[in-house]
Amino acid sequence: MAKRLSYERYLWFHQKLKQQKFPKLIDLMEKFEISSRQAAREIENMRLFFNAPVEYSATEKGYYYEDEHFEFPAPMISEEEIISLIIAKRMSVTIPDERRKKQLNAFFENLSAYFDLDMGKLENRISLKNVRYSQVNPLVFDMVLQGVSKSKKLEISYYSVFNRETTERIINPLHLVLYMGNWHIIAFCETKQGIRDFALSRIRSVVVLEESIPKKYTEINIKEQMDRAHGIFFDGEKKQVTLRFNRCISDYILEQIWFQGQEIRKEQDGNLLLTFFVTDFREVTREILSFGGDVEVLEPEPLKEIIGSHVRKLKEIYGNV
Repeated sequence: MAKRLSYERYLWFHQKLKQQKFPKLIDLMEKFEISSRQAAREIENMRLFFNAPVEYSATEKGYYYEDEHFEFPAPMISEEEIISLIIAKRMSVTIPDERRKKQLNAFFENLSAYFDLDMGKLENRISLKNVRYSQVNPLVFDMVLQGVSKSKKLEISYYSVFNRETTERIINPLHLVLYMGNWHIIAFCETKQGIRDFALSRIRSVVVLEESIPKKYTEINIKEQMDRAHGIFFDGEKKQVTLRFNRCISDYILEQIWFQGQEIRKEQDGNLLLTFFVTDFREVTREILSFGGDVEVLEPEPLKEIIGSHVRKLKEIYGNV
């Protein structure tokens, strides 16, 4: 805690120096109720630890910055904010790049010196566990992240699990998203001439090109488009889906958010109606099937037919059980 208090003194004195008010030793003493020796030590520490160009003016009988452009490091954050950061750090286990994880660990080790808080102990009490997630090559993750951060095109070799083919593509990476434990890059594909979703686990190789992404693509608000419908698929016509969950699991469904714009209505018999929008049936089909006989698709008709087709396949497999 003492180091944090010292930092507050440094920051206050720095502000006075930037305002060219020629603060004196007595000002620091009275502001923080410390001795002249302590005040002098704090000014010396500013020089030693932060390379602050603090000089004394005999004319003004106060201190000033020899280099007026000097900027002090950012203010320390609170312990409450540190706890929030530790939670965020725990989320970093989903990052496949070990180098970036080490950078995060080093950052927290440096930060811990300013707090009377056992960060390691607290971190061991918080976990994130992914179930059935796809592995991503760390190099692929790093290259994709570079493309996003630098707005550079990427040349990728992409494997499709549907047709079992690998194709070479030039993509304009627009938005990196961690969805259901899996990393995806939303990009404008020059081969397909449209916005596509690429799972990082299926990218076999990637090269960051020198060519920049055109402004007409970088201005597309992908997050806003993703928020308009359920799931990760957003390219296409929006279709309304209405599901009826039986009363046995209605309380469980009430705890969940399928889509921010969803509508929920409870029927008199206790069943629950859930309505939301999708642009693609693939993902919502898997969600519906996971609830077995506890859910019924009311609309749209094409989705009912897809679910019916899966049910018939299951009957063929388990019909004699």
